[in-house]
Amino acid sequence: MPRIIRKYGNRRLYDTQDSCYINLAELAALIKAGEEVVVEDASTKADLTRELYFQVLFEHEGAMDFLPLGMLRRIIRATGEDPAQKVLRGQLGQAFHLLSDQMDRLEQTFGAFTPKPPAPKRTKAPEPPPEAEAPAAPGPGSPRSTAPAAPTDDLAALRARLAALEGRLG
Repeated sequence: MPRIIRKYGNRRLYDTQDSCYINLAELAALIKAGEEVVVEDASTKADLTRELYFQVLFEHEGAMDFLPLGMLRRIIRATGEDPAQKVLRGQLGQAFHLLSDQMDRLEQTFGAFTPKPPAPKRTKAPEPPPEAEAPAAPGPGSPRSTAPAAPTDDLAALRARLAALEGRLG
């Protein structure tokens, strides 16, 4: 069930779940945390979700360079009622839907694109004393383990997932 945010005439946003007023930064944090947020006008109950998402994107997140100038020009040109503008608007909408679907599939495959906190620093294992004998390296005729080594960092984990995906495709 989505979290309902009510927008009042004075631009204040009220979080109905936590019963408190929030600002754009807090709204952005909710969205980044994976919350499904619906914004409605407090008096008319009109859906203002898109409007507020744009506001968060352009005012709070500083995404003025997010879309190229040419794309912004095309979006503005597609806002009229001329049949050609309607066709262009439909094409742009379809392109954004396709991009969104592809991003959904990527997130399902690799997880959400949210930054993870840094991993705790690991300490090196103590080195063996110099008089300790190192294990002998396997010779050409000795059996080798076929089990893959466990990934110890994010890059190794991604490589393993990529290899598994390539194996499924091949």
